[in-house]
Amino acid sequence: MKTSEAYGPFLSFCEAERHVAGSTLAKYRDCYESWIGPTFGNMEVSDITRLGVLELRQAMVDRNLSVARQYSVIMFLKSFLKFCGRTLGVSCLDPAEIKLPKRPAPNVEYLTNGEIQRVLDAIKVDTFTGLRLRALVEVLLSTGMRISEALSLKRLQFDAGKTEAEIIGKGKRKRTIFFTQRCRLWVQEYLNRRVDDDPAVFVTTGYPVRQLKREDISRFFQNLKLRAGLTKKFTPHVLRHTFCTILRNNGADISIIKDLAGHQDIQTTARYYLGKDKNVLRRAIAQCLDYGLPRESSAPHIPPNDLPASFSQRTKTGLPTGVDNRFDDRPLPV
Repeated sequence: MKTSEAYGPFLSFCEAERHVAGSTLAKYRDCYESWIGPTFGNMEVSDITRLGVLELRQAMVDRNLSVARQYSVIMFLKSFLKFCGRTLGVSCLDPAEIKLPKRPAPNVEYLTNGEIQRVLDAIKVDTFTGLRLRALVEVLLSTGMRISEALSLKRLQFDAGKTEAEIIGKGKRKRTIFFTQRCRLWVQEYLNRRVDDDPAVFVTTGYPVRQLKREDISRFFQNLKLRAGLTKKFTPHVLRHTFCTILRNNGADISIIKDLAGHQDIQTTARYYLGKDKNVLRRAIAQCLDYGLPRESSAPHIPPNDLPASFSQRTKTGLPTGVDNRFDDRPLPV
């Protein structure tokens, strides 16, 4: 079977059985159309070799592709070969033989408390679109949802006065999100101004009314960034990072952050939010490192007379001539 012939069934398998998100399917199509198809499309799946994969990787390096982009392409190829071998029963290269590029630690950008306040102050809530944006920002800060998850919210979840909701996130995984009181107040204020009956929380202002899409959001955040005077990156996903980072900085367990963020693997949570801030690490030492020993306000004082004379003498004069003084593990004289 040729690679091009197995590509369609692979996408169907990802959507129907693995319940891959639409955004992930779009990335798969891009990886195939940009690299895998042009390189291996006319080849038999069984003819894909490690040497061929190496040549593909060299071509990506020559084109100065980022490590993240190379990772996506190779990850797609591994998943595709796994499908061909296990589901289609095609004899092909073992995906385990393909090594993924080593990705650098992610640089997580988030807003400080002061920057959050600047963003909120910059939103003009005296207009309908401004009130809608304030409600959306409050939802993202309150729940840490991905933008696609937030835009899929239904107004019934707020009309009923609930403080939590069950959503289906990335990978069709269910999780519970929680709305703070401030978040619910702003969303309800926005919903009270609505005159349409569309079930979605966040909708367009034009006619006919429809649910907002991801591509509608970018310009609102770019304009808000300028009004707030931010110099760092500002997107809905930065607010998701802010949610997780604030929880971490205030002592939330990494496993709790994993559940609230909807990560499948705790390694993902750890990669992004564990050990990123020296102040957090220092506070963890101060609060959690306890051997049950009495805490001393200062170093204990040992009277000189309590030390062996030979020890006092050695600390003053050093070791005898000819002895390696880099270390000395001999017992102290009695």
